[in-house]
Amino acid sequence: MYRSTFLASQTAERILREGRMIDPNETPTRMVERVVESVVSVERKFGAARSAVEKFADEFGSHLDKKDCVMSTPIINNAGRYAGRPLSACTVPPVDLNQDISRIKKIVDRLHADAMGTGFNLDSSRDPIGVLKALNAIAVSGARSGREDRPVGNMAILSSGHRDILDFIDVKVGGDKKGEEWKFNLSVNASDEFMEAAKRGAPYRTSGGKILNAQDVLHRIVSSAHACGDPGLVFLHRMEADNPTPGVGHYVSTAPCGEVGLAPGETCQFGYVNLGNFVVRNPSGVPKVDFGKLERVARLLTHVLDNALELSIERYGEKESRSIMSAKRKIGVGVCGLADLLVKLKIPYASREGRELARNIVAFVNYYSKIESFELAKKRGSFGAMRLPAGCRYNELPGFIETKYGNLETPEISGKDWISLGEKIRETKLLRNASTTALPPTGRSALVIDATPGIEPLFPLNDYGGVVNRNLMDDLRARRLDTPETLRAIARSGKIGDILGIDSDVKSIYSTALEIAPEDHLKMVHVLQRAVDESISKTVNIPEATTPEEIMKTYLAAYDLGLKGITVFRTGSRTIQPRELAKP
Repeated sequence: MYRSTFLASQTAERILREGRMIDPNETPTRMVERVVESVVSVERKFGAARSAVEKFADEFGSHLDKKDCVMSTPIINNAGRYAGRPLSACTVPPVDLNQDISRIKKIVDRLHADAMGTGFNLDSSRDPIGVLKALNAIAVSGARSGREDRPVGNMAILSSGHRDILDFIDVKVGGDKKGEEWKFNLSVNASDEFMEAAKRGAPYRTSGGKILNAQDVLHRIVSSAHACGDPGLVFLHRMEADNPTPGVGHYVSTAPCGEVGLAPGETCQFGYVNLGNFVVRNPSGVPKVDFGKLERVARLLTHVLDNALELSIERYGEKESRSIMSAKRKIGVGVCGLADLLVKLKIPYASREGRELARNIVAFVNYYSKIESFELAKKRGSFGAMRLPAGCRYNELPGFIETKYGNLETPEISGKDWISLGEKIRETKLLRNASTTALPPTGRSALVIDATPGIEPLFPLNDYGGVVNRNLMDDLRARRLDTPETLRAIARSGKIGDILGIDSDVKSIYSTALEIAPEDHLKMVHVLQRAVDESISKTVNIPEATTPEEIMKTYLAAYDLGLKGITVFRTGSRTIQPRELAKP
């Protein structure tokens, strides 16, 4: 049995205990041990020798202990703790939204108790607003019941051309003042036709025959987002264009934070590489990225997540989920700690150098996750849909990888590397997982290893003691500014550079989410979108003084850049903020 040496910080242990990710009497080291034991148990199913199982356990556990990687909260929460629960993070429940709500409630309650978030497309509902409110009531009731260890998220999507689109746009506006509690994120599925009509100020026809001005509708979306953070925009047709297996299901909704497209019954399972731990110094003392270690951990997480999925498939309550996940075996190797990495390398987040390095790293992780998936398929077989005569894009000529990544050139992985890999997969029909990478928000998982979340810039936090960023502490100590007064000042203002009194070049390295211009948030998503299979969870955090007109520019820029979705959050627009940001 693996013996963990994981050392949780005070903040991490508080996250684990308050979030009920560990049992009251369980230690963080025991949490790591049970996760390792559970995930590694799958090796025996595929005939691995005892020595190989022990070696895999040691490698996995060691990287968890060193905080080189971390698993998603459902895996931390469930693995080795609840024998019947899947280890998946989210799903689109395969339900008819026009059936009796009590039947839907039974399914959603079980999924939420299993620590899975849910996504819904309301287009097929006869009463989308009524159904949304009923689904939200289910989510609120479940959260209050005490049955849910994890505060799960939910997504509701309605098409821009739906007859009830205006009511959907406005449904959360003023909710805080009315005492409403919402457990749903909202997104409008915006078609190209709608967006182009909005640019021209042209009319369009909804499904009910009503004629609306597209520009007026987009202004209404923006006004609501300004008021309460919802709705965002999602471009499902762009997600579907990257669906590697349309023959087994089209994307109808997304995960709660928009990081993956999902067909009915489809689920997602995530693990994250902690990029801040991959900075080393060359013989001259210059910091650089350790790509050798990054390759090893990217491949390890691919293997680990395939094991986690194997456990999950046996435990899904819906046969549709068992079927589609056997056909696709989709996993999501993601990243956290990007801001940590850039700070260590003294590279500003809002810089071309920062974006290009981020793309290089994500492309590298993606490439080696697929190398590992190819090797796993030799021993375990390919995802089921690979055998389809049509409907699996890996079998097309050119195939999915050549089409999507053949023109992606980075310093570490060339377009020719991608093309060669795609050709090898098509010729051998070997690939264990139809998708291998996604960029979720990482939420509490990143906090468990004291890392910055996802691909986000630095957040000056008012919670968890107000500590801005663990990698900033070295600079603060060197300047003898690591006093409680300084930390509180930074947490209140968010203007780290001004507080420290450092020059503009260094100050830009420590720019926080609210100090970075919206276009620089979008540019980061834009460059990373080409390097990842699925979508990206990324919120454009904006200051309280931001106007609706400025949000309109951000939404239109996201569309024009080819992004798959856009969400903004204006500081102070909600009584309870998803992550309390210090005001600039």
